[in-house]
Amino acid sequence: MEQKTVAVAGGSGFIGRAIVRRMIATGGIKARILTRNPDTARTRMDSPNLEFVRADVCEPAGLVAALKGADAIVDAVQFEGYPVENPARGQTFERIDYGGVVALVAAAREAGVAQFIYISGAAADEYSSHPGFRAKGRAERLIRESGMTYTIFRPSLVYGPEDKVVNGLAKALKFAPIFGVPGTGHQKVQPVLVDDLAACVTLAIQGRGRNGIYEIGGPEMMTFDEMMRVIMDASGHRRPLFHIPERLMRAVGGLAEKLPKPILSRDAVTFVTADNACDIGPLREEFGINLTPARVGMAYLAKK
Repeated sequence: MEQKTVAVAGGSGFIGRAIVRRMIATGGIKARILTRNPDTARTRMDSPNLEFVRADVCEPAGLVAALKGADAIVDAVQFEGYPVENPARGQTFERIDYGGVVALVAAAREAGVAQFIYISGAAADEYSSHPGFRAKGRAERLIRESGMTYTIFRPSLVYGPEDKVVNGLAKALKFAPIFGVPGTGHQKVQPVLVDDLAACVTLAIQGRGRNGIYEIGGPEMMTFDEMMRVIMDASGHRRPLFHIPERLMRAVGGLAEKLPKPILSRDAVTFVTADNACDIGPLREEFGINLTPARVGMAYLAKK
């Protein structure tokens, strides 16, 4: 059987790397990594079935050549510092999450790519007041109306041994005598192991979930407080929790977002205090996957 070529935009990132590893492990798929820094990406990923191509979703002129000969495109792009925007450096949801899809769809259609797989988000909504949720919702509409075969995944919080969020929380627990939870701690989340998301993307490349939108999260819905307790149990670092009022976080975010390299913003506060619950029934039915419980998936934290 002829080998299928799949281009992965954002293929050198946390989610992209997991998708690439899963694809090439199945055999029959050659991954083409679209990245701004091929040399750096090559040092982190090594396989005979990998091709590295210099490309940037914010530079549309080079995308058609980068996609020539590809059978499918997976968009797993995230900007540096996500979800804290840095407009001065062009790192915004509108430019990357929406504008990047505009550029990729146009280039994919011109290059003759037949299939588009998009890593969206659980709260994607083109009518949302939040720029990130709105940008992903608008991107989804563009993909649905592109004429290409598509599959859209809406993940909740994605974690794994190489992620920044759960590993960052575990690291903070290790060194802090008490831990501050954003908002009430009651916001809903369904942390999903990155390998489970990668498995579903690979199945989509092979034909599952055509022209569908699928929410993907872990098998248990939990509050942020409950997730923190799972992280504490897995890492072995038990700490008292306290809650940082959302109003206070917004005030700090309003000041921090004016810095040259902001580490917090008001929109980022909305992002981390929003519900990220998923309806995983349609995903399970279509993809037949056994999703990994958080206490099993986060066991790697014991080795950190």
